[in-house]
Amino acid sequence: MKKLRVFQTVENKRIASRFPLRNLGTILLLLLVIPYLITFLFGNLEEDSTGVVVKTTAIENENIEGSIYVRNVTALGNEKIPLEIYVADKLARSIDSTYEMEAIKAQAVLIRSGLLAMEESGKEIYVEDEEYGNLLIPERIWQAVSESAGVCIMWQDKPVSGAYFAVSNGATRNGEELSLTEYPYLKSVICSRDFLSKDFMSTASYEESAFHKIWEQLPETYLSEEEIEKLTPKEELEGIKVYRDSTGYVLYLEDDGKWVSGETFREAFLLSSASFHMEKEGTLIIFSVKGSGHGLGMSQFAANEMAKEEEDYIDILHYFFDQVTITKIE
Repeated sequence: MKKLRVFQTVENKRIASRFPLRNLGTILLLLLVIPYLITFLFGNLEEDSTGVVVKTTAIENENIEGSIYVRNVTALGNEKIPLEIYVADKLARSIDSTYEMEAIKAQAVLIRSGLLAMEESGKEIYVEDEEYGNLLIPERIWQAVSESAGVCIMWQDKPVSGAYFAVSNGATRNGEELSLTEYPYLKSVICSRDFLSKDFMSTASYEESAFHKIWEQLPETYLSEEEIEKLTPKEELEGIKVYRDSTGYVLYLEDDGKWVSGETFREAFLLSSASFHMEKEGTLIIFSVKGSGHGLGMSQFAANEMAKEEEDYIDILHYFFDQVTITKIE
C-alpha cells in the first residue's frame, strides 16, 4: 500500500541571539565553526569536472571536525558541511530554542540519527536543503549540539530515522497501525500535558462545495481486501466514512470505494494534524483538530514538559522510542 510520509520537519518560531562562551563544549564547537563560517561568508568556489560551481570548506582536519560530512546539493551547486554544523542548522529550524536544554538535545539526537540512517558511502550524507545557512543560530542550539555531539538512537545496531513533531493529541501513534512495520520502535505513549500547548486545539472550515472539490482531487490510497476487513468506521459525514487508529488519529477516509489516507487528507485541507472531527453547520464543513504534526515518535512539547521535570535527554528518548539503544558514534 502507499506509505504515509512519516518524517516531516515541524517548523517553529526561530529566535536568534548572541553567542556567548558559556562552557568548554561551546568553546570547542566555536573553534570548529569559525573556519567554516569564514568559508561560508567569503567562499572557496571551484568547478568540478562537469563545470558545476562547488562551494568547499577550508577545514581539513578531521580530528577537529569529525569524519562524517553532509553534502548539500542545491541549484547553486553543492557544499560539504561537517555533520555537527548541519545538525545545528537544522535543529535551529525545527524546535523552539527557548525550550528546556534536555528537550533540545533530544531533538538534536533525532536529527543526527535521521542523517546517519541515510549514510551510504561511509563518509558523506547527501541532502537537498535549500533552507540551509539562512538562519542565525542561537547559542542554546550550539550548546545542545556540543553537549550531545555524536549521540544517536539505534535499532538492531543501525542508526534509525527518529520521527518527531510539535504536539500530540494526548498520545503518540503506533507505527504498526499505519503499516509501518519497518519502524517497530514507534509505539504509542501518553503525552498527558500536551493539552497545555497553545497549539493543542485548532479549527478550520470549508464551504460544502469547496470541500467536495478538494475531496475529488485527492489521490487514492490502495488497500487490500484483507486490510479493509480489519477496519471499522467510527463516524460518517456527507457519505464519507472515517476510520481511526487507537489514539484517535484518522487512518483513512472512504467514499464510494475511494480510500484516502488521513495524512493526505489533512495536508490537502491544511489541518494541523490528522486527529480531527468533522461536522456540518449549514453549508459549512467544520473541522475540530487536536495536536500539530503527524503524531509519530517524539512530541516536542511533551519532551519539553518532561525536561521541566528534570528528565534528561536520554530518558526522554527512551520514553518515546521502544527498545532502541542510544550510542555515541566515534
